Amino acid sequence: MPDIRITDLSWGGQGLGRLEGKVVFVPFSLPGEVAEIDLVYSKKNYSQGKLRRLLEVSPDRIEPPCVFYQKCGGCQLQHMAPDKQIREKERLFRQSLEHSLKDKEILIKPALISPLALGYRHRLQLKSSWKNNRFNLGFFRAETHDVVSIDHCLLANREVNAVLETLQEKIQSLPLQEWTPAIDLQFLGNPAKGGLVFTSNRRISKDQKKRITRELLADYPLNYLLFQESQQLDFRGQHTFSPEKDSPEFTLPAAETGLPKDLILSCFPLVFSQINLALNQQLIKELYHLNLFDSQETILDLYCGLGNFSLPLSFLVRDVIGLEVFPLAVANARWNQKHNRIANCTFGSAKAHEGIQQLRNRKITQVILDPPRTGAREVISSLDGWPLRGILYISCNPMTLFRDLIHLREKGWKVEWIQPIDFFPQTYHLESVTCLRKK
Repeated sequence: MPDIRITDLSWGGQGLGRLEGKVVFVPFSLPGEVAEIDLVYSKKNYSQGKLRRLLEVSPDRIEPPCVFYQKCGGCQLQHMAPDKQIREKERLFRQSLEHSLKDKEILIKPALISPLALGYRHRLQLKSSWKNNRFNLGFFRAETHDVVSIDHCLLANREVNAVLETLQEKIQSLPLQEWTPAIDLQFLGNPAKGGLVFTSNRRISKDQKKRITRELLADYPLNYLLFQESQQLDFRGQHTFSPEKDSPEFTLPAAETGLPKDLILSCFPLVFSQINLALNQQLIKELYHLNLFDSQETILDLYCGLGNFSLPLSFLVRDVIGLEVFPLAVANARWNQKHNRIANCTFGSAKAHEGIQQLRNRKITQVILDPPRTGAREVISSLDGWPLRGILYISCNPMTLFRDLIHLREKGWKVEWIQPIDFFPQTYHLESVTCLRKK
């Protein structure tokens, strides 16, 4: 049980110290603290510790508000004061950027900060398991596939928690032994709309689906209840999903964003949407007023989702082309385009790098990239030969962003500025938007 002084934080939110010169990671510890730890395992270059007790406590430490904290793997920083969280994340972002790009001159703008530290999520992606003849619903414990049962999540909004409170017990009462679906739970809007999607590789009978649908619709204010098997949506239940009647919606109000009119965007089930809508609105406002686009140009929005960036930015340019590999997301974007009466957007279904090849005859001058956590390396290579003047890269993973920025600089791009975005308070995650211009 060695003692260790914590001197820094790692990207994953763990405290970092050294024993006999070797780096030791200690979850739930803070810089400036002295901790008594157990060594969990040791590798060649680092060791993993487990906090036993604190001998010296940081003034930045607070009592975590969630009873599931340190059990559930969803949050890593609830023991740190919220204002300190974002300062530390910004510091680590800058430090890692400078180390990766070997450049201390890049302009890093102050982070966009979430107005809510808790209650900001409108969607949860829940895991399930059966253990000792009991159904467990919640999240994986950190670095395991052990499901920690929860009946509420402090990061989720009130409507999501109203369903989550009793959902585990309700499913427990159904005759579905050993069926372990992932459950996508979403509620947003005013009035709130939402529903559930069960995803599982194991098929269940039509009668079981009907019973699940009947009993859950009787107990919860669900607008939809769907089953996904083999990566295909199976719209079964007591009614067919209706985009007009059943879709949750969020508004980008003109008065708050500066857009020419209010935009009302529907969120189809399983289609990606920013889960922190208040901060998403701030980001849209920021991008709209940056004077990045010309009224006569065509921009390409890759990984466009439901049109979150395409539609508001369409007011600034001649045309927007949105590409998305998930067909339901394309249908969602087209629905939003139609119902907001926006004529200068075109949405298509294709893998990003393949869609780029199909658009070689179009005069596209700027690209919006919003890739998954794996980054956009393949897409960046596909952009060669296009007369682009700008790229707006929205990243959810700093490590793949920095890798891709190195690649872009080798291809003649200059980083104008980067702005971190704290979409996920209480966690180590930090998104960002980067503006690049051709040298």
